[in-house]
Amino acid sequence: MKFKVNEVFHSVQGEGTRAGRPCLFIRLAGCPLRCAYCDTTYAFHDGEMQELEALLAGVSARLGPPLAGPSAPFVELTGGEPLAHPGAPELLASLLDLGYEVALETAGSHDLAPVPREVVKIVDRKTPGSGEGHRWLETNLACLVPGQDELKFVLGDEADYAWASAWCAERRVWDRVEVLFSPAWGRLDPAWLARRIVEDGLPARLQLQLHKVIWGAATRGV
Repeated sequence: MKFKVNEVFHSVQGEGTRAGRPCLFIRLAGCPLRCAYCDTTYAFHDGEMQELEALLAGVSARLGPPLAGPSAPFVELTGGEPLAHPGAPELLASLLDLGYEVALETAGSHDLAPVPREVVKIVDRKTPGSGEGHRWLETNLACLVPGQDELKFVLGDEADYAWASAWCAERRVWDRVEVLFSPAWGRLDPAWLARRIVEDGLPARLQLQLHKVIWGAATRGV
């Protein structure tokens, strides 16, 4: 089994409830979505084919043996859209078999049912402002594990905020999984978003892209 890999890099997790935690990222190439604010257009096509066994060996060499506790090695599969690769669930299962904590960053446009339950699923529910809101699979909500998985909304403007708030309320998402509201970089003022979350009493977590705060928006491999 082969995968088109755009890059593999060791950095800190920039998003979600695990922000700041050291993480090894595997970025697969290819994505059928074209979000208006996409910051990884370089992953649409660029990459090299790697055998599953070679990819796993590289991960083991970089992370070392698995460890328990909060300092355990952490690896995330991202993209592009990693689930556009038919073999992604097997890759995720293989990473779990190595003993690491494993996360998946996905748009929710592909079926989550084949993804192992133990994988931390960080699902980016696309908003109308992304231009790809119609790509969502509603059945994916049932695949999210309470207390483990995360539902993320990248908000481009005030209309996206209103839409995301209503969408979560209609589906009672607040009571099921961690909800992340993230301002699209350079499009929505983080201070405005923070203020609205507090004023409206939403049980959402404000998320900033930590890696961009540290290294800038144009830096790759971080």
